[in-house]
Amino acid sequence: MTEPAEQTMPGPPWTREEFTGLMRELAVCEAPRLFALVEEYGEGQDARVAGYGLAYEDRADVNSVEGGFQLHSQSAESARTLFEISSRSTGAALVHVVWLSEGGAAVQQS
Repeated sequence: MTEPAEQTMPGPPWTREEFTGLMRELAVCEAPRLFALVEEYGEGQDARVAGYGLAYEDRADVNSVEGGFQLHSQSAESARTLFEISSRSTGAALVHVVWLSEGGAAVQQS
């Protein structure tokens, strides 16, 4: 009886540096987008951040800045609508979604 020949696997098609770059690209492409929910008081008279969220492809998760309140919704806009309903009891007229860049600067608002 003969022993089976050892099978050798071919090496990866890229260098370690290339693979590290591919992993980073994958992580960046699939990263959730950071946003804030900002309550507006009066007509542009005052504002405050009510919560921060992460928008994934299929959902959004939000935490209030006071803590103790988490919201899971279908999108950032759905979360905004729910926050706006509850914010009216505190006197807020509108709630805005403010999209944040990696550095924390606002890049888009709805």
